[in-house]
Amino acid sequence: MVGLGVLGFGLWNHLKGKRILAAPFKGTGELAKNPTSDDPKGAISTEGAVKAPAQQFLSPCSKTPCIYYEVKIERLWEKTETTQDGTKTVKGSDTLDTVKGGALVSLDDGTGAFQVDFSKGADFDNLKESFKKELNGGGGSSHLTFGQMNYDVPVLNDREKWTIGFRAVEKTVPASGNLFVLGKVEGSKIVKPGWRSMMASSKGREGLLGSIQKKKKFSFIGGGVAAVAAIPLMIFGPKSEPSDPNTSSYCNSTLTDARARCSDTVSSKDGETYTWTTTKPGKYALTVYAPAKKVAFAPAIEVKDGEQVLAEDFAGIGENATVTVDVQPGTHTVVVKPGDGFMVKGGFSFDFEIAALGGEAPAAVAADAPSAEPMGEAAAAQPEKALLGDEPPAPAKTVAAAPAGKALPMKKAAPKGLKKK
Repeated sequence: MVGLGVLGFGLWNHLKGKRILAAPFKGTGELAKNPTSDDPKGAISTEGAVKAPAQQFLSPCSKTPCIYYEVKIERLWEKTETTQDGTKTVKGSDTLDTVKGGALVSLDDGTGAFQVDFSKGADFDNLKESFKKELNGGGGSSHLTFGQMNYDVPVLNDREKWTIGFRAVEKTVPASGNLFVLGKVEGSKIVKPGWRSMMASSKGREGLLGSIQKKKKFSFIGGGVAAVAAIPLMIFGPKSEPSDPNTSSYCNSTLTDARARCSDTVSSKDGETYTWTTTKPGKYALTVYAPAKKVAFAPAIEVKDGEQVLAEDFAGIGENATVTVDVQPGTHTVVVKPGDGFMVKGGFSFDFEIAALGGEAPAAVAADAPSAEPMGEAAAAQPEKALLGDEPPAPAKTVAAAPAGKALPMKKAAPKGLKKK
């Protein structure tokens, strides 16, 4: 993957170099006399010394003289996030706005000046930070001041996060030095093309091409070395797991007959659905193991034949859910879901197993089955999912498949555990 990323960077630089070489290049004086391009779309490039605009162009926060600026304004926030590993406070930021501004300037290579319009922006390689400030606290006012710049905060409809501050970062391009520009000639000036961004570099045309060639060379060499280095790993590295979906460590969505214990995650209250095919008649025990977590899973399992529910079980928090069924050859649906309707970010992990039973199946097949992890005290003490006065879970039921066209009467087990608001 690293090798592919390096090769991708090299390809990007290769295309950038091709774009520069494909665009006609004219001196500023030549453009001033004949502002046209041989390119069908009007692409043109030139370079020269930056001539500051007659009226000084200033950045909004620091009032720095420049030809272009960007001010990124961010909202700083915190939020509480609950996963199966517990509850934690997460910090982050959202960009509220990026204020941009550019001037109409002239470039002159000594043969005459030609105008370039940066009002619609460009890809500069010499943007430098000229101002940065953070304002702590949510603040009761929607009016913020960053240096010399005033900003009105928009209405924020975000109930999951609370604002702890705001930040503004200003970057500018100085009104001095030399620039190579690639854009579109329009009238008596160069503007941003309608089909892509304008390119602007302080390295000059030849310097930029040299830099691109160097990056491309090292990218292709580095990518090739990484690819060659990966060959021994592919030959002598650990072998991949068998392709048999009934023996891999991860649960596939399609299962056949008995299934060795596998791992999966349920990330929706509606549950994780499996298509289970049985090729011969028999009894099976289907068990969902809840691992020991700070916020533990209360698993529920349901086995259906079409719309007919063959068996279901709702386990308590941190317990295992098990059903046994006596089925004929056919295709069935198995759903694993949170029995109490509670879900955490990232979902709940669990282990799943389908065991073929010989002879009469016991009333509770996996009552003593080990959990996916030792339960410990962490699974018992759960502030987010406390149990108040729960009774031990009812034993799993053995349910025979109904004759064709008839459903067996069943009493649906009630979910255990305190429901969350």
